[in-house]
Amino acid sequence: MRNPYIRSLLFLLAGLVAAPVVAAADVTEQELMQATTELGRQYDANYNDKNAAAMAALYTADGVFVTPSGAIVRGREALKAYYASRFAAGAQGHAIKVLEVHVQGDGGYGLAHFSVKASANGGLHEVGGNLIAVYQRGPDGWRMRLVEASITEPAK
Repeated sequence: MRNPYIRSLLFLLAGLVAAPVVAAADVTEQELMQATTELGRQYDANYNDKNAAAMAALYTADGVFVTPSGAIVRGREALKAYYASRFAAGAQGHAIKVLEVHVQGDGGYGLAHFSVKASANGGLHEVGGNLIAVYQRGPDGWRMRLVEASITEPAK
């Protein structure tokens, strides 16, 4: 495979399938859609409140975010620092719409569209894009294990 991000995502998805089951009950697509929609709602609320600690808490302890520029942010402390820097730069107005989800083991993955106002070209501009996220259900509820975002709508 030529794209290292796709290769990494496939390895992570394979690991998710092979990971030990945390809860005995099977995950349904409906449950996963409800969980991902709620995580998206919390993500938007925390982002718009500029709450970096709450943003990081939406991820698993070893959670990973691959930024639209390709930077890899790994672990809650690094995620907290990343979001704090985004907020300091003026990022705001985040909105996620989950488009589809797929169950894998005791978790799954989903595709979503997002928009956000971010600094670009000396000011705040709205950008949009897509993301893929791997979700994991654990003892403390649903969390994001991996998120990779890409910008598809340039700054307006």
